[in-house]
Amino acid sequence: MEFLCLSKGTLINWSLLPQVELVSDSEDDVEVGTAKVRERCQRQEEVKRQEEEAKAEWERQKEVQKAAEARKAEEARRQEEEYRAEMAHQTEIT
Repeated sequence: MEFLCLSKGTLINWSLLPQVELVSDSEDDVEVGTAKVRERCQRQEEVKRQEEEAKAEWERQKEVQKAAEARKAEEARRQEEEYRAEMAHQTEIT
């Protein structure tokens, strides 16, 4: 960026400078406040989304655990039936 030092009597042709929209402090404060509110809402939405994802993952893990326990119980039941059948067979032989 170039800087230009002007003396007290220097004339400036303002039409050559780029157009700049000037805003008052109150307008600037409104824009900053709006941006802060928008950012806070986005953070809250992100936290809510993460909480929902964590809850869904917990529920998936719970279902996986239930399925594993059901398989284990079924295997134990099957082994018990096999054992009883073997014992009944042994009793018949003797």
